Order: sequence, then structure tokens, then C-alpha cells
Amino acid sequence: MSYKLQSFDAISDPNSLATSQDGLYTTSNSSRKSGCYVSAKTGFILTFLAMATAAMVGVIVTFAVPRTNDQNDCNCGATQAPVMGNPDCTTPGIPTTQTPQSTTTCPACPDCTVPTTHSPEMSTKTTMELTTHSPDMTSVTTPEITPSPEMAKNYRLPTSLLPIHYNVVLRPDLYNKNPADFSTPGRVKIWINCTEETGNITLHINKMTFDNSTVKVNDMNGNLVTVSMVTENKELHFLIVHVTPNLMAGQIYTFEMSFTAELTDDLSGLYYSQFDRNGTTKYLAITQFQATHARESFPCFDEPALKATFNITLERRNDTPEYRDYISLSNMPLIDSYSTDDGFIADVFAETVVMPTYLLAFAVCDFKYLPNVTANWTMNTYASNEEYNKTEFALEVGVDILRGFEDFFEIPFVLPKLDMIAIPDFGAGAMENWGLITYRTQYMLYDPNVTTAGTQRFVAVIVAHELAHMWFGNLISPQWWDDLWLNEGFASFFEYIGVNFTRPEWNIMDAFAIENMHPAFGVDSYPSSRPIFATNVNSPDDIDRLFDTITYQKGASVIRMMWNFLGPETLRKGLSTYIKRKEYGNVRHQELWQALKEQASLESKSIDVQDIMDTWILQQNYPVVKVTFNNNQIRAEQSRYVIGNASDGAPSPYNFRWTIPFTFTSSSNILYEDNDIHWIYRNQSAASFDWTNTINTANGDWVLANVQQYGYYRVNYDESNWRALIRQLNNNYTRIHPSNRAQIITDLMALVSLDALNITLALSSLDYLDQETEYVPWYAALGEIGYIRNMLLTKPIFGKFEVYMRSKLETIFGKIGFNGNVDETMNDRLLRSYIVGGACYYYNQNCTNQAVRLFNNWLDDETQLIPPDVKSRVMCTGIRESRSDTWDRLFARMASQTPSDQAIIISALGCSREHWVLERYMSYAFDDTKIRRQDARNAVLAVIYNPLGRDLAWNYLQRNWNHITAVYRMSGGNINRILRGLASRLTTQYQRDELASLRGSLEVDSPYITFFDNALQDVDLNVNWVDKHYSELEAWLS
Repeated sequence: MSYKLQSFDAISDPNSLATSQDGLYTTSNSSRKSGCYVSAKTGFILTFLAMATAAMVGVIVTFAVPRTNDQNDCNCGATQAPVMGNPDCTTPGIPTTQTPQSTTTCPACPDCTVPTTHSPEMSTKTTMELTTHSPDMTSVTTPEITPSPEMAKNYRLPTSLLPIHYNVVLRPDLYNKNPADFSTPGRVKIWINCTEETGNITLHINKMTFDNSTVKVNDMNGNLVTVSMVTENKELHFLIVHVTPNLMAGQIYTFEMSFTAELTDDLSGLYYSQFDRNGTTKYLAITQFQATHARESFPCFDEPALKATFNITLERRNDTPEYRDYISLSNMPLIDSYSTDDGFIADVFAETVVMPTYLLAFAVCDFKYLPNVTANWTMNTYASNEEYNKTEFALEVGVDILRGFEDFFEIPFVLPKLDMIAIPDFGAGAMENWGLITYRTQYMLYDPNVTTAGTQRFVAVIVAHELAHMWFGNLISPQWWDDLWLNEGFASFFEYIGVNFTRPEWNIMDAFAIENMHPAFGVDSYPSSRPIFATNVNSPDDIDRLFDTITYQKGASVIRMMWNFLGPETLRKGLSTYIKRKEYGNVRHQELWQALKEQASLESKSIDVQDIMDTWILQQNYPVVKVTFNNNQIRAEQSRYVIGNASDGAPSPYNFRWTIPFTFTSSSNILYEDNDIHWIYRNQSAASFDWTNTINTANGDWVLANVQQYGYYRVNYDESNWRALIRQLNNNYTRIHPSNRAQIITDLMALVSLDALNITLALSSLDYLDQETEYVPWYAALGEIGYIRNMLLTKPIFGKFEVYMRSKLETIFGKIGFNGNVDETMNDRLLRSYIVGGACYYYNQNCTNQAVRLFNNWLDDETQLIPPDVKSRVMCTGIRESRSDTWDRLFARMASQTPSDQAIIISALGCSREHWVLERYMSYAFDDTKIRRQDARNAVLAVIYNPLGRDLAWNYLQRNWNHITAVYRMSGGNINRILRGLASRLTTQYQRDELASLRGSLEVDSPYITFFDNALQDVDLNVNWVDKHYSELEAWLS
């Protein structure tokens, strides 16, 4: 997605296409000229059989075409699929102040009429524009279409028709003063290849009004094909156009219609965003089509394998000073602009390359831009007039990264331009639209005076992620969404490679495991987890749920594992072959395995990539490898890491065994690069490897497995080796690689949850932390400590835990402080933000005093800048230590701050210790006039993460659940994050029962059921963890 926002917050199965209702409503209109004649008797018999067949077809249609309960469906004909109308076949009452709607006959029952809504007339020249871009039909290729699963066949389009080319004309009408009156009238013409005879054209449409009379179908000779009926299935988002005679295989047809699409602020489809300029609200139109929202902008074949070329025309106003500077943008360069007969400017864009609908993008705005022209392409960064100069950093790293990827893959970027645009209201982090990448504003802007190190780094990361998509997802796309990881997993891995092209001094690869593998372990530890390659992916809800940690972080982690065992150069060359073979086409993961295996063979590496990698993408969870050794051999035994009842999850085709690339080093021969790969195969529970070293753990010698944590697995040892590793951390931690120092801490805590070792042993790995000075181990340690904190927040021993944490952080806080040196590294700056955050959170008095002073100085005088890297904790502490009047001042100031500072303030406002203020903030979160829709989730989480706000927020969510989901219509992804955030703080059976009660009140087909089940799973783990370890923790803290 779009870039999926994880802690900051975009994203899987054998397919089979929906059964078409071909021919169910067609009749022949050909006159008899030649052929077979029959007698009257035979004719009577055939007529009778035809009537009987028609009756049966009617029954079939009644049950085969999914119905909806929408009150606007015409249900008066027993055999009729849903069309617009009312159940009682009456037109709705028309207010006398409005022009009556025109009506048309309901095709199921001619006695009733249904309203039809006419789109505003397009200008003559605009209408002609639809016919001037005819594609070349001399060579039509048929893309491979994967059939959809039988159980949900109707969610997939039929395979009988494939789009070749679209002409799309849209007029985003955002010029009324009232956003409720915004809309997008448009017209589309599609050239279609018929691959098998059919009696209907079925394509996607959603949230549109249209007039059936505008629907036209022609053959390639321009002859009109009779449209006998137009129906809409709103549940499946289908527009079904029945034609007479049938469309014939091997022929090209055109389909065209006019429509009016919604233009709302719901962050999907073509929607409007807004911002304030000197007290005036400015509007812009922007798109977010992934995964299934192009159909909300224009009728289309909205599946990733149904690729086509597109000619886009966008119409805008420039007839008043308010709109004179408006421009429009799309995927391709602008090639013409002209005035329409009704005074609009029509911007015509060059024809696109072959691409799926979800990668299209449109923008109408008054933004300015910074350009960078290279020999082969131009990159531009767009933002509001007030902010576009802050896109310079994004432009700089973007050019470096795009060039780096061109060299890496030996495949050029194929478009003449690439625009990146910062959007004030944007649901995801960013979206990889081909030629017009969209970003949430704060993830594209950088100001060295106010931007934190974390935000600067994230701008580079997110730019790299989206640019990696130009190859993974755009130039080649997955056949169906079940292989989404081929897009997002690769982009999530190559974002690190890309940043390394432009900022190698950041050493960003060292942080990969803590930022990707560790979060993936967290969600992949349950029996209810899913494989990377998903199953039963049919509906839009199914697809949206795939934009998750498994697709992104686990996908990236197993790719990094391949990068290590194949070798970086082998992976690079294999990927180049993989992309070149299917460029502009669609792929399955099997084609990736084949290309990599071939490249390995060319280099005399005998590696069956599919046999290895299928064990990682076709089953959930991951292994834990128990390592033991003697003087002659090292033994590695694999078992499944799963918390809870292992039988609750789906079965595995490999019985939860993996082919594992096992690496190790030891204190007698420390090596962290180019370690030998030893294989534990999927048909082995254990493997032994000859070893000549002599290790005596009693003398402090140790073995360390999974070097730099390249492998997607955890490691366990005998207690003596664990203690030897912990002694090494205490005596000289630098002898262990930073990634492995983080691994030791996280593996130990994970093994505690598995009941594989004692928690006091795991906690002893934290003893050395007052010596640690590097970001990666501290990040991992604070993450694990954070879980313990959440479990103890409301327990009697939390005070002792606070004392312990203050002592752990005191030394490093004294060294690092609030202010850094000009020349310090990125990792030092990141470390400061975490250490200051921890010190102030645990009430280090020096930290609290400094934070309050800095906050109050800034609140009184904005020129007194807060050091960027500690701004988040300073603001939170300032609000925590103040009253409601200070809260009100900060809230009022938020609108005038930079987008990245606004995000910081959203979180800081949740730090108040006044209950009524937090209650008010919860209501603000779901009020678009107070908090932007894109920020609502983070506002709620800020309250949940406040120890005083957790129960308050939970009570608010229970009381207002229907409003949040049905009226405010918060997205499922945001609901999921809120529920998981809440669950991370719940530790009692009573709290678990309350959560289960709300889940039990949902409808059986609610899209939120899975999210509640995941949250309940988290709470079960927490309750069990506290029951088992509270006494041990109490003794340890004493």
C-alpha cells in the first residue's frame, strides 16, 4: 500500500474466477436466412422445451445472482438481479423544491419505474475526447487469469472479457462551498477483448449513480450491440450489462457510459482533502485506489491481473482568482490542455503503459513543486505553497534511490516522469501509484530545525519503499492478492537497500531485524497466524486484511534470509531475470523461485529455492532451534514456536517443519560475516554438524547461533551457554554483534512466554544495559521491558519496577542528555529519543524538570525551539505535569505546526492526568472538525497508552461502538490497531470477558470478528503470563 504504517500508523490463495451469468438474459435477434429448418411439430416441441428452459433459467438466476437487501433494489421480478428501484415498485417522493428525477422502466417488471440520476453533461469536445484515443488492436495479448475459489466465486469477475484500453474523463467538482455538494461526473470508454462467448459484460462499480441510457456497447465496426438490461449488485460491486446478441470470442468490443461518482473525505477512491491557508479552507482532489477502490472513481475491471492502458483527461476550473493556480496531475505527463464549452480546462495526459487499475492516480490542487531533471526522467515533489520547499530532502534521496535501483536491477525506470505529492489527509503512509506517488504530508517533509531524526530517517525509508514498488508491484504485479507479499515484502526489504544507496553512513541494515523480524515474530507466534501466501482471499475485506505484519515484515524477513543464504549477488541477478521475464505482466511466487534457482545453478550453487522457501511462505509460525554441542559436533533441533493451543490453528503441509539455513559462531573464533550455511531440512527434526572447536561454558566460552539474526527463527541453548553469553555482555558486550545483542534479549523473553526457561534468567540479560551505548540493542531491550511494564502497570509492584528502570536508564541518560553534537550519527540521535523518552516516562527527576522547562519555554515563545529528537517526550511530559489550560493551549496551537509536529502533538495530548480531559479528547478523536480522520486512531491510542486513560478509552469505545463503526465509519485497519493496542494493556480475566462480550454482540458476518479474536488472543497471553510470572517478578524486584 501503500506503505503500511506499523507503530507509526498500508499491506493470498489459489484463485478461480467467478462463474459468469453468461447468456441468462440474451435472446437472438437474427432473422432466418439459411441453415436448418424444422417442422411445425418439431417447432412446437422445441418451443415447449425453450419455455421450460427459460423457466429453469429464471430459477437459476434467482439463486445464482447474489442479491442485496438495499432498499433501492428493484425486487418485484422473481428472476431479476438487483437494479435501482424500490421494493414496492414506486419511485421515491421528490421534494417540490427539486427537479423531479427522470425515470426508466424496471426491466424485471415493466409496470414499475425506477429513478435514474443523470450526470452533468460533458462538453461536446470532452465527449469527443473519449473517441480520439483508440488503442492499437492489431496485437491483443490475453493475460493469464487465475480462477477464484469456488467458495466465494462471485467476488471475482468472469474471464470471458479482458480490458485492453480505457479512455476516462473525470471532472472532480470541488468548487461548491459546501463539501456535501462535491461530486465527480465522468465518462468512460473501454476497449474489451472477448475470450469466450458471453451474453453480458460484468465489471466493477461502487458508490456511483448513472443513467442506464448512457450505457452503450459497440463492435469494432462501430455497430451498436443491443443492451437489453443493466443491473447492479451492490454487495459484489458488479455492474452487469446484458446484451443481445452474445459477444463472440475473438472479437473486440467497446463499452461506454456516463456516471457520477462520490467525492467525499473518506480517504478512498477519488476523495477530497483539505487544509487551512490564512484562515481559508482549501480543497484538493486526490486518489487512493489500492486495493479495490478504483471502482469508486469509474467503472472498470478492478483486479490486478486485468491490466490495460489508459488515457486520462481531468477537467478543472481556473476562471476565478481562487482557482486560477489549480493544476491536475496523473500517472503520465500532461500533453494537452483546452477549454471545454462550459468553461472548464481539460487536461489531457499521455497514454499510460500497461498497468492495473489500482495504480492509477489523479490529483487536482494548487500545489507547487521542486524538480530534478535527469537524462532519462524527471522527478518532481509537490506540496502546498507553504510547504513545498520542505520536500527538498525527499527529492534528493528519491533521485539517489531511483538511480540506485536502476543500477541494481539493471532495468531502467520506464516512465518519463515521477511525481511525489504530499497529501494533508491520507489514510496510508504512502501509495506507489506509477508515476504519481502519494504520501501523507508529514512523511515527505523535512526541516532540519524541527524535524526529528526518526522522521528524517522515515522519510528516506518510505521514499525507498515506494520507489522499490516501481519494480515490485508496478512493472510486475501479483496474479492475485494472495501473493501480495511479492509487492510489499520486497518493497519492505528493499527500502533498506534503497536508503543504503543514499545514506550508507546510517548503517540502516543493522536495524532490519529489530524493525521487521521482531514485530513479525510477535504476531506470528499464535496458532491463528497465517502463511505469507494467503488462502481464501476473495472479498474486498479479505484483501484489506492482507495489508498486515505478515505480508510486510515477515515477507521482508524471509527475503532477507534468502539474500543471506543465496548471496546478495545471486539474489540480485535472479531478481533481474524474474522481472525482465514478466515485465508489464503478472506473476506467481513459483516464477520467483524458478528464476532464483536458475541463477544459483548458473553459479554452481545447488539450491532448490522452492523446496526451501515454500516451507516459509506456505505455513504459519516459525521454528525455534535448540542448539547443543560437544567437542566434535554441534546439534540443532527444530520445533514449532507457538503460544497457546497449537491445535487451534490451520494445519501445515509440512507438519510445521522448515528447511532452515543455520549459522553459528563462537567465542573461540568470532565471525559475523560470510558464515557457512548449514542446512536443517524439513524432513529432519534435528541435524548435527562436525565441529572442531572446543568450548567450555564454565570458563565463559560460548556458542552463538543465527549470526546477525539473518534467519527467521529463534534460538535456545542449554542454561550454561545462556549464562556464558550473558557473562560476555557484562564483561565486554562489544564482542557480540549489536544485532545479536538484541537477539539474545528478545529470544530469552520469547522463550519465557513459551515456558522454555525461567524469567529471572531472561531478566539477567538486561543487567549490562547501563553500559550499552548503541541504538539497536536498546531498542530491542526497551521493547521487551515495555511488555513487562504493561503487565505490571496496575499491580502493587509497579513502583519497584519504576525504581529498577530509573536505575537502568540513569547512566545512559547522564551520558546522552537532551542535546547532541552537530556531527553525531543517526543512530546516536535515535538512541537519544528513546533514552530521554524512557527516563522521563519513569519519572527521572532531572529528565522531568528539563522537559517541563523546555515545553513551557516553547509554549510561551515558539522561537524557543525544543531539540527535535526529544520533542515527543518533552511535549508528553509537559502535558502530564500540567493542567487543562495548558492542554487547551497546545491543542489550539496544533493547527499552525508542521505536519510532523502535529503528529507528535496528537500523541502528547493523550498524556494528560485529568480524566475529564481524556474523555473530551476521545470525543474529539471522532469529530472531523477537531482531529483529522487520518489521525483519529493515533489520538485514541494515545489515551489507551496512558495508564490513567486505558479504562476510560475502553469504556468510551464500548459506549460508542456503533457510532464509530457505522456513522464515523473508521476503517477496519484502524479498528484492528486500536483493539490490539488496547489488548496489549489488558491483564485480567474480567477485562478479557468484557472484550469478549462486545465481540459477542457483533453480527456473525461482521468484518471486525477477526480483529476481536486477535485481540482476545493477546489478552489470553497476558493473563497467562501474569499468572505464571508475577510471583517471580515480585521476588526478583525485591
